[in-house]
Order: sequence, then C-alpha cells, then structure tokens
Amino acid sequence: MTMHNAKGLEFTHVILLDVSSEALPQRYLLKGLAPAEADEALQRERALLYVAASRARDVLLVRVVGEASELLPV
Repeated sequence: MTMHNAKGLEFTHVILLDVSSEALPQRYLLKGLAPAEADEALQRERALLYVAASRARDVLLVRVVGEASELLPV
C-alpha cells in the first residue's frame, strides 16, 4: 500500500520501509523547482510521511538503512 492510499485508514501495526535519505524526499520531484516551490514540495512530502506514520494505532516500525531521511523528526 502506498502512503497516499493509507489516508483515512487505521491499522494496528504500520511498517514504514526505507525511510532513508536515499528514498525520502523523492529528489526527482524537486529537480527544476524554484526554491519556494521546492520548500512546498518538501513540506508535502513531510506531511505525507506524517499521514503514513499516524495510521498506526498500536505499533509503528520505521526502518532506515544508512542515513535517516531529513523528513524524520529525529
């Protein structure tokens, strides 16, 4: 299931795979954008990650390989 498809749903367990700097944010979406537009796109990516993480009712597992994404509030 994609993060977009998870909107409005709830699960007892949610596993977010590959929340690394290589995967998020999706850099190809930011190429060619003006700085203000890139900031908005990053904010949308962060909000989408929040939506995905907040679908967990009981357990949230976030898997990171390598460096954690800048979108994680760590």
